[in-house]
Parts: sequence; structure tokens; C-alpha cells
Amino acid sequence: MLKSELRAGVEYAFREKRVSGTPLTRIKLLQHVRGARWKAEWIDTHPGLVDYVTTAQILVPWKEHKQFQQEETDLAHLREYNLSHGYDGNFPVCQALQQVYESVEDRISYDRGILQTTLESLNRLRVRSQLSEYTLQSPAFEGRDGFLRLPHDQAEELARNFCMVEPAPVLIGIETTERNWSMDVARPGNEYLVPLLNQYRASWAIIRQWCGSDAAVAERDKRIEILERLVWDAIYALQKAGLDTEATRLRRTIDSH
Repeated sequence: MLKSELRAGVEYAFREKRVSGTPLTRIKLLQHVRGARWKAEWIDTHPGLVDYVTTAQILVPWKEHKQFQQEETDLAHLREYNLSHGYDGNFPVCQALQQVYESVEDRISYDRGILQTTLESLNRLRVRSQLSEYTLQSPAFEGRDGFLRLPHDQAEELARNFCMVEPAPVLIGIETTERNWSMDVARPGNEYLVPLLNQYRASWAIIRQWCGSDAAVAERDKRIEILERLVWDAIYALQKAGLDTEATRLRRTIDSH
């Protein structure tokens, strides 16, 4: 817990070593000493014992300790499920999922095999992906914060559907990033970015596969057409302003491609 959340006289769940699943001890904070240190009294085990604890060892108010333990159990079950269903932390796939969900921009995120979101945000995305409303499926669970945690396979299935139905927001994002990074790499002194660019290109290839090659090509052609119209508008504007030299240069560039 954060130091600002702690109060003297309140009972908390204490864990000497922050190892998930290990027993919790009931303590009452007596006095803030300094920094992250507090003086505390043990309530159940070794009742009456007074010792010093740190903020990092105080997990939740004691009245919430059962929900906290259940959440730890649910999270461990979810991770075991991921491992037993083929999740291996494969970087390109995980990176692809992160980027897909970042493009949604609706309180939904993916990290290390777990999709985190609210039920409302999840159902909005499922509607966009032409899927039915979500019914909680084990090992997915709702945490104490009201956010759902979904396993890797459910996250990937949803991402694939979204990419097929709405490829535009995903493709625009990755193509913009790829173009900008490619220009950065070409500048002297930025050679160190090459491994990072290559690493991300693997995830971009996966996203394009999920979007479907036809959809990706169609989206790219659409963007090229828009850009070409903008260039011709600029040419006409330059001619109207009497800047024929600049207009001719742009026209030759268009004609040469």
C-alpha cells in the first residue's frame, strides 16, 4: 500500500516476505516512525508483540484480506491456465496484442498474458468486433478494483476479430510508427534503434496477418489515394498563389511515381 493510505490505529494484513500465497498476519499500526517504517502491534499470532514494519509489507486493510487472498488465488489460476494453453511469453505476439489494444483507447490493456478491462469497455469492443456480449468464463475473474482479468487465449481471439472487422485504426497506428522509426534509423547516430525496429516489425507482421492481407492492402491504397489528393490540392494552391516553380516540382514528383 502507499504510505499516504496508511493510518495509525487501523488493522492491516502484513506479509513479511512478499511472496504470493504465503500466510497473512493481522497487525495494527501504532505510529509512523519515519520514511516507510511503522511501529505495529501483532493481533492474532504473537498477540501483544510490538515491532517495526515497512510500507511494502503492508498489503491491504485487514477487513479486505479475504478478497485479497481470493484475488491472488484467481490470478495464480489464470497464469497456470495460460501456461497450460500454450502461452510462453512470445514477444512478437504479446507486442502485437499490446498494440492492438492500445489502438482501441477504451480502458483496455494487455500485459504479460493478461487482458485487463472493465465489462463495459470489453462489451463495447466486442460489439465493434461483431461478437456477442461477454459472459465471464473461467479462468477470467473480476478483481477488487472492478476490472476483469482475461487469459491470453481470450485476449488473442478478441484481438483477431477486432483486426478483421476494423483494421483501419490498428494499421494506421503501426504504419505511422514504422514510417517514423524508419526515418529515425536512417539518421546518423541512430543505428542503435535498428534492433528495436526489427523487433517490432515481427509484431507488425503478425498484426497485418490478423487484419488480412486484402484488408491491409486496401487500407494502404486508400491512404495513398488520400495523400495523392492532398498533394494535388497543394499543387493547385501553389499555382493559384503564383508559385509555379514549386507546383511544377510537386507535379514532376507525382508523375515520376
